[in-house]
Amino acid sequence: VGYGDFSPVNSIEKLFGSLFMLLNIVVAAWIVGSVTLLIVKGDEKTGSYRDNLDSLQQYGRMHDFDDTFMDMLKSQLKLGFQNEEISDDQVLKPFPSAVRRKILR
Repeated sequence: VGYGDFSPVNSIEKLFGSLFMLLNIVVAAWIVGSVTLLIVKGDEKTGSYRDNLDSLQQYGRMHDFDDTFMDMLKSQLKLGFQNEEISDDQVLKPFPSAVRRKILR
């Protein structure tokens, strides 16, 4: 592996080298997959915001909203996008109702 400075000589060393290379391939694939997932999730959220903005602009043109009102609506949409939080229901959904009641008191 590498430049050939060190190379396996017997069967055990060859087996260890092969397993080590396979482990490195798996770890590298996991890292690439994790980074890709993070990028896709962020892009998905941004894409949803863009779709909502496009729909708002079409709706505003269809109903002849003035520019000031459209700017207010866009600002509100952007504010909602930036401050989007997870609701209590989403977080507590997997827990039994007794635990949810105790937390929400």
